[in-house]
Amino acid sequence: MKINPYVSWVGIQDPEIQHIHGDTFDTKEGTSYNAYLIQSEKTVLIDTVFIGKSEEFIQNLEQIIDLGSIDYIVMQHGEIDHSGALPALMERIPNTPIVCTEECMHTLKGHYHETYNYHLVRTGNHLDIGNGQALFFIEMKMLHWSAGC
Repeated sequence: MKINPYVSWVGIQDPEIQHIHGDTFDTKEGTSYNAYLIQSEKTVLIDTVFIGKSEEFIQNLEQIIDLGSIDYIVMQHGEIDHSGALPALMERIPNTPIVCTEECMHTLKGHYHETYNYHLVRTGNHLDIGNGQALFFIEMKMLHWSAGC
């Protein structure tokens, strides 16, 4: 789903799921796992999807681009609803840099026991993706939970 000329939503809808994070949140209508693809001079994938949707996610992504054309994978945080498809994706593109915070890297290593090509960022860092565009990073620890979702 195109959001603008550079950004597409490449996530997965999961109408079957009834609970997220154990029994913390009821999702009687299901949920979506949000991932985005930025296609500028550089191609950037932001997040992946829940582990149970890995193959569907990768197949859908392959219909849009050659996986080898992904220049960076930006991981916003390491929970498996955002990172679950990462191991399957990295089997196909193992040297692709994963841009994330140090805390996210530790979470990913804890989940998947893999050492990927991590590029660590902190608040104030940016990633030039070409065409006068850049991604700017701001660390916001525990934001996912502090909003009372």
